[in-house]
Amino acid sequence: MAGELYATEPGDFIARRNAAAAQADRSTAKQIKALRKPSASAAAINALVRDQPDLIGDVLEIGARMRDAFASRDRAEIRSLTQERQRLLQRATEGLGLSPAVQREVEETLQAAVIDAAAAAAVRSGMLVRALESTGLEQVDVTDAVALPVEIEAFPPARARRRAAPETRAKREEAAEPSESGAAAELSEPAEPAEPTESPSERRERKRLLRAAEKAVERAHADAEAIDDELDEAVDRRGDLEAERESLQRRLQRVVDDLAEARSAERDLRRRLSEAQRAVREAEKDLRDARED
Repeated sequence: MAGELYATEPGDFIARRNAAAAQADRSTAKQIKALRKPSASAAAINALVRDQPDLIGDVLEIGARMRDAFASRDRAEIRSLTQERQRLLQRATEGLGLSPAVQREVEETLQAAVIDAAAAAAVRSGMLVRALESTGLEQVDVTDAVALPVEIEAFPPARARRRAAPETRAKREEAAEPSESGAAAELSEPAEPAEPTESPSERRERKRLLRAAEKAVERAHADAEAIDDELDEAVDRRGDLEAERESLQRRLQRVVDDLAEARSAERDLRRRLSEAQRAVREAEKDLRDARED
């Protein structure tokens, strides 16, 4: 029932909801009447999900692919997906015949769905009641954004996916070359002494150098892991900042558009005021002329 209601044109929503509630039992009718009318932007997105499911599916798929690209730090893939995302968003929002303000909300909602899995699930439901917005810094709040609760698809945390890459590389390196313990065993327990005449002091020195080399390897591995952690944090931070930049750019454009509309309205009101004042002067002149006659 909810899906059918949110497939209705916004202007018919209230009438259809009331009609459905009138035909239901008391408990169900109460639940139906609790369904909120979608905003203009939410209704437009619901229509896109219903009328162009393949296009919306491509838009949401880009989000998952971009999360994987960021996880693996594939810069070329990130650039390619960013361009593809912009093309898809443009295709999804062009020709909708919406006002500039509603158009911006549609774009921001789809952008949030690309960035955030919860927002993607909310959009895919086809039962949005309000627009969504992502700051890029934290999970999109979809509370009361969907008519009914939706199941958010489980995506592995980005950090967990990034951990997979170093582990895979480590396994490949381990398979490609002898393990440190094996190398150490080969050096510390040679089948035959390199020098038959090796003295006890020379043997002790060789073992001391071997232990020092093993410790140096351990320290190098620890340093590499620490740097890898720092790199993960830097990549996360850069992604957050890029998303925040895009959000701020959209907000700035919205302010610029609103300012232009306000200036246009001010000019129109000044013109109308001037005409009204001129009409007052003419009326006063006619009144004086009438009194003189």
